[in-house]
Amino acid sequence: MSSRWIVALLILILAQGVAAQTPPEQPKLPKFPYEPANAVTRYDCTLVQLEADGKSNTLRHYRIALFTDRAVRSYAQDVTVYNVGYDTVEILSARVHLPSGRIVDVGPDAVKDVPMPAFGKFFLQNVREKIITFPELSKGAEIEVAYREITRDPPMENNFDFSEPFEYRDPLQEKYVAITAPASMPLKWKARGGDISYLKTTVGDRVRHIWSLENVPQLVPEPGMPPSPEVAKLLFVTTVDSWRAWSRWYSELSQPEMIADEDVRRAVNELTAGKNSVSEKLDAIFYFVSNDIRYVETALSGRKAGYKPEAAAVTLRNKYGVCRDKAALMVTMLREAGIPADIVLMNPVWKIDGDIPVDQFNHAIVAAYLDGKTVWVDPTVEKTKDYLAANEQDRAVLICDEAGQDLQWTPVEPSEQNLYQIQAQSVLDKQGGFQSQITISTRGFPDLILRNVLQSMQPERRANLFKQLVQAIHPTAVIDSLQISDLLDFRTNVTIRLSLHATDYAVEAGRYLLFKVPGQEESLDFLTSSFLGGAEMTKRRYDLRLESTFAVRVEESVRFPDGYRVRSLPENVDLNYGDFRMARQVSSARNRVLIKRVMDFSTLNVPLSEYGKLQDMLRKRQTMARGQVILMKG
Repeated sequence: MSSRWIVALLILILAQGVAAQTPPEQPKLPKFPYEPANAVTRYDCTLVQLEADGKSNTLRHYRIALFTDRAVRSYAQDVTVYNVGYDTVEILSARVHLPSGRIVDVGPDAVKDVPMPAFGKFFLQNVREKIITFPELSKGAEIEVAYREITRDPPMENNFDFSEPFEYRDPLQEKYVAITAPASMPLKWKARGGDISYLKTTVGDRVRHIWSLENVPQLVPEPGMPPSPEVAKLLFVTTVDSWRAWSRWYSELSQPEMIADEDVRRAVNELTAGKNSVSEKLDAIFYFVSNDIRYVETALSGRKAGYKPEAAAVTLRNKYGVCRDKAALMVTMLREAGIPADIVLMNPVWKIDGDIPVDQFNHAIVAAYLDGKTVWVDPTVEKTKDYLAANEQDRAVLICDEAGQDLQWTPVEPSEQNLYQIQAQSVLDKQGGFQSQITISTRGFPDLILRNVLQSMQPERRANLFKQLVQAIHPTAVIDSLQISDLLDFRTNVTIRLSLHATDYAVEAGRYLLFKVPGQEESLDFLTSSFLGGAEMTKRRYDLRLESTFAVRVEESVRFPDGYRVRSLPENVDLNYGDFRMARQVSSARNRVLIKRVMDFSTLNVPLSEYGKLQDMLRKRQTMARGQVILMKG
């Protein structure tokens, strides 16, 4: 352990004994090899004193050097979030080390304790933010903070749960975590994303666990990368025995709130009246909770705030709630309709590490049981006919019931379930004019995207959107008619029908007539690029993570005038890399040119080893769009 670690540890121990004292001035640290970065965390030290009942006293001390104006703006304020139902946070010391060597202490007026904002003007009164505003901050300065966090009431009684990053978006010079616990309280731990040095010592009836790392490069974000908790070095620590323990705990916490009262029963009877099948009843309840119960954060008050759902009857009366409240209401309504169901914990943002039962959940959904099959339903997904959002594929889910369940995983959907399809019947005349009848249909994720985008627009803006897309096919293209299916009918997929015409579409060259088939272009297939965000990068550090599996299908028939025959067609292409594929087939029959095109991704993750193949495929896609049909007279 370096001398700087010893100094930092002494400061923490001193702060633990004399909370009101300011930590002594630190020695000047040597140059750090990552100084071209915006900032560097010189050291970050955390000391946890854990008791057998799960209560803890945590001291944290860190110092960050700021090298650029961007870092000054980024670190102008330090924010610590806590829930007053569980924790108390006390700032022990905060100061700025100026380049001149002068030290500026942060006065009490520059430390605020305010409710955390939720939605708009709504604030979470029980969730607070300690905000430190640093004075006289400038490039070359360093900020230093020491604070204490006391956990008076752990969410799961008599247990401890902890996660801590060991890799930041700025380089890290030294990082140190020490947890001292009773010998009777064994800790489970795991380092995710890389090794972390570990040391264990025993003194009497207590055990000190120490994790440390030095000289950690910065985590540089890039488009399309997996969420940082999946790729960064991360320490998980827990005393919870198993996922089954979490399942039983949350079931016990939530079951009392999932009791139907007269209002809930009346709502269920009204929603399911005339519905004969179980699936029809499930749909009716899902659409109601999803779309008629607003997603609005609640007060997070009372014991187990942030975990315990609101009573189903209260959520129904309020017509709002967060995920756990909406899930509890839906479970209650389904059970009242005779459909077995349970509340489920999950994380739709990043993949849970299933090896260690650390609380990595941030979302609640529903498991409904139909004919012996478990159906996963997320009542916070609005304006869609699908039960789950696209980013909830391949996610760990924990059914919460009295028996206690292990983690399960939501399936990866077949690409055909997330389909964007274009079908066109087109006619080319002798004067080079062009007419086309185009139908765009959707399923799954493309349906959700298109429905939400179009529903957010006024009708004139929708018309302008398609006008721009059509003019990308040809500058003279004009829309003759545009029809969009009912965007509020969640039982049917979005369908768009448009007709267009263009003049001078084909180019006449003596005996030849040259034109491009619209179906091979990218203008109407405007979703693929958004699905593949990040694939434009030449080199990547991380795998490319996709929001969803998806498929694009294009079929078009172009009838050309009598007296012409096909002289040349664009080449056929079939690139199949297993998890992703692109193909185009162009053929002719009598006086028609037929084109079929497919883009298919049956994976959620393109590993670095396959990324070069993906780029080759996308380059070929751009080349394909330039291919022309050549007709010849005679």
